[in-house]
Amino acid sequence: MRPTPPSHVHSAKNEMLPEKNRFNRTVLLGLIVLEALLFTSFYTREVAWYPPDNFDQASYLIETYRLQERVFAHGLGQLWKVFWSRGHAAGVLFPIEGALAGIIIGGTRWPQLCVLFLGFCGLQIAAFTTARAAWQRRVYGYIALGLILSETTLWFLDGGGLFDFRIDFLAYCLYGVWACTVLRSQLFLHRYWSLGCALIGIFLVLNRFVTLTYLLGVSAGFGLFCGVVAIFWRRDADLVSRMQQRLINLGLSTASLTVVVVPVLLNNWRAIEGYYVLGHAVGEEKYVRAAVLGIKDLQGHLSFYPNSIAQHHLGSVFFGTSAIAICCGLATRILRRSPREEPVARHDETFFLQIIFLVGAIIGPLVVLTVDISKSAVVGGIVGGPAALLVVAVTASVASRPSPRESVLGGRILAGCAVAVFAFGLYNQLSQASRHWPAYAHRQDLKLLDELDKSLADLASEYGWTHPGISYDVITGWLNAGPPTISAFEQSRQLIEFQPMLGNGVLGVDRAKAMSLLKQSDFAIFTTLPKKGVYPFYALIASYWEDLKAWADDNMVIARIVPFSSFTATLYVRPTARISGLSGGWITSHGLSLQTTRSVLERFPIIRLTGAADYSRLTKLPSVEASIETEKGLLHTPASFNRVGGNYEIAVDTSSLRLPPGDSVDIRLDFDSFFVREAEGTGNDVRELVVKTPTLVQLLHQQPGSA
Repeated sequence: MRPTPPSHVHSAKNEMLPEKNRFNRTVLLGLIVLEALLFTSFYTREVAWYPPDNFDQASYLIETYRLQERVFAHGLGQLWKVFWSRGHAAGVLFPIEGALAGIIIGGTRWPQLCVLFLGFCGLQIAAFTTARAAWQRRVYGYIALGLILSETTLWFLDGGGLFDFRIDFLAYCLYGVWACTVLRSQLFLHRYWSLGCALIGIFLVLNRFVTLTYLLGVSAGFGLFCGVVAIFWRRDADLVSRMQQRLINLGLSTASLTVVVVPVLLNNWRAIEGYYVLGHAVGEEKYVRAAVLGIKDLQGHLSFYPNSIAQHHLGSVFFGTSAIAICCGLATRILRRSPREEPVARHDETFFLQIIFLVGAIIGPLVVLTVDISKSAVVGGIVGGPAALLVVAVTASVASRPSPRESVLGGRILAGCAVAVFAFGLYNQLSQASRHWPAYAHRQDLKLLDELDKSLADLASEYGWTHPGISYDVITGWLNAGPPTISAFEQSRQLIEFQPMLGNGVLGVDRAKAMSLLKQSDFAIFTTLPKKGVYPFYALIASYWEDLKAWADDNMVIARIVPFSSFTATLYVRPTARISGLSGGWITSHGLSLQTTRSVLERFPIIRLTGAADYSRLTKLPSVEASIETEKGLLHTPASFNRVGGNYEIAVDTSSLRLPPGDSVDIRLDFDSFFVREAEGTGNDVRELVVKTPTLVQLLHQQPGSA
């Protein structure tokens, strides 16, 4: 450990950047405004006009929109209910933050992405102020800021960046802020800053549960190192005292973090266990995920994240600016006036501990991620903040200290270095923001995809389906249940949650299960894409795809055929009929009307309605009369009402009828038995009720069970 001057020694004449905090605030504010403009421009040009891809982004957006609508319907108390509800596998705060952004800013997807942008702003401010305070020069603040701007995590094309609404980018920002807070505490030497570390850590863990392992691992390793230092340098009473204080504050910080987050983790343990234990540790899917990335052996597992971080998250600009910073730091030491540092009263271990902590903050997550066989190129970016701070720490440790003996040239070199690093970082952001994303080259296909999703949403809305099941014969980031759900909400504010059926898992299912899932689906999309790939799903579906397609052709209706540039997608919909004449979730004595097309009814002449009934209120089992209005009068058709346990089944058989001309057929159903609710709390409800609204309306070839 090297002797360093007391923190109050500072040479004003060598500080080449302006001293006033107003300048720093102006630069930071100007930078954030510029980034906001770039963010808005890029979002409008490259993102807003097509449905979001990636399964994770879709699931987070759906959860956020669902919560947002619950708040609009039932008030802000829904936020607490969601926070303390069970079933959160990855984190609990993220959808709450997204919903609040949607409520405050208004609109869809844009306000949710603003949560990520605010996190990035927080990281930049924290990095600048921390580097300036920890290393006693403003130039280090600008170097830290430039290094963060030089990273490519924000623009990572495979997801997890600023324009992908999932927790990875926010975790990158919050983990960087946590590392900054630790440095501001002088490595847990100051209690209040140490408690601030706990607060940031709580916020991070509640957004992403797995980061608790990062924080505990890094904290435990750093605490162990402090203990070793205290033992080996026990003759230095002041050093031992500081190490003891660090251990105490580290313990308080860790205890505060644990006390808050553990109850939340326990409340969601079943979901966490299902996702991380069964999905990542025990299940077979982890091997499939590794195979997709080309990982086949131990070397592949060990090298994946270092390579991913270097190539996808840090990038060549970061390594170039890092080299500039460190070389300039060395140059200032070489050019110092005196070969001897100014004498000091004691040794200062801070520089050494800073580097140890930052190295640990990088290695800790790497160890946890590498142990997991299921790899992802997205998650490694979390170490970007500590990586930038580590470069600044190394630069500050090799550079000459602020001192009256420091050469004027040395100060100018550091100032020039700060300007250069910041300029390169800013150029990196401008360069990335001025390019088209690869998706832009496929904009015609994406517009067709958007129209396909709109068709799904329109059909579901037309038939009153709020949770329709949908099957796909491929697994892609675009063709899955998420995009049509999001498209429906973003364009019409209708929360139609498409439920994934076939195509919901990379492992696939056998023929019987696949056929069962297809039969339960309201929609199915079959493509001409080859059924080949690493996923076991493709090997299985290729063996029975013809059977699935034949069943859909025979039992479903083709709603649309979409000719994409490299394949064709056919949208099938379950044959059904639109219902009108219902009253607040009930069929009343006024009956109801069914509307469908003549062509569909000719193929599927049997109409079946099923739902719930309260037979204790009805004086007798209702009879139903079905009729079709024609130019010559009413045309009656056979119909029946059957009791099935506590439910009902209404069947209408039009197979023997000669349907009236025209594209649309309207069928009227009337009932002869009803009741009026007299229970307390019904108010002035005098409706004559028959049974509940049908939960399922089917059009079939023939009566179930018949030949």
